[in-house]
Amino acid sequence: MVPATDTVGALIERYLVEVAPRKAPRTYRDNVAEAKRLTVVFGHMRPTDVKPMHIAEYLDRRGRQAPVRANREKSLLSHVFSMAMRWGVVDFNPCRGVARNPEKGRDRYITDAEFAGVKALASEFIATVMDFAYLTALRKGDIFGLRLDQVTSDGIFVKQAKTGAKQVYEWSASLRSVVDRAKALPRPIRGMYLFCTRRGQPYSDAGFKAMWNRVQVKWAEQGGERFTFHDIRAKALTDAKALGLDAQALAGHSSPAMTEHYIKQREFRKIKPLR
Repeated sequence: MVPATDTVGALIERYLVEVAPRKAPRTYRDNVAEAKRLTVVFGHMRPTDVKPMHIAEYLDRRGRQAPVRANREKSLLSHVFSMAMRWGVVDFNPCRGVARNPEKGRDRYITDAEFAGVKALASEFIATVMDFAYLTALRKGDIFGLRLDQVTSDGIFVKQAKTGAKQVYEWSASLRSVVDRAKALPRPIRGMYLFCTRRGQPYSDAGFKAMWNRVQVKWAEQGGERFTFHDIRAKALTDAKALGLDAQALAGHSSPAMTEHYIKQREFRKIKPLR
């Protein structure tokens, strides 16, 4: 029997203690869930016994029900083994070179009419968050983590949780209007966040998701096609590119390729009819 301290399970546990907590809260939560599944399959094995064929078999079996989640779990295991190389436990990463499951990129583009239609059904809070998300293309976590002291006379200062990108959103008439609406929402006097609950705390992911889903249900009941809150970011980046603006800077991506990959499926070519 392999000693517990010499197993992949022990490596994963060390990773969750030393590495994962430094990630964004949402990423950390995902890692914890992914680690549980990986531990069930690989936890009892010696790290040096794990071969590329084992990774490929995991992707195949797990991929029958959840191909995308299998890819994310494989990515986590790969990072665990990369750290194990730094820790001197293994000499190579068995995940390297193993092809991931094919993924179909999401290509949902929200039209202006759809955006306006959902806003008309939403509360002032949801409508204001939607407008703020569209103008800034910020992720949900960065929006709800935004403190009032980051809103200054020079602009809105943001450090993206996922990428670490530091950005200053310069003031425009539209952005000032949306921020004024956000500040006018019900809030305790000592609320520290631009968007906060009545107790002054930032909205949790689950709490906002519940409100968002209720609006989407109403929208679907009227015949609309549902979309995710994250699709607003895609719309913002796609529209920015169409307007000739710097979509990469807006996204906070480190390379043009990342931005192009993000929006390419949402572009529409305008074609003139024959007559």
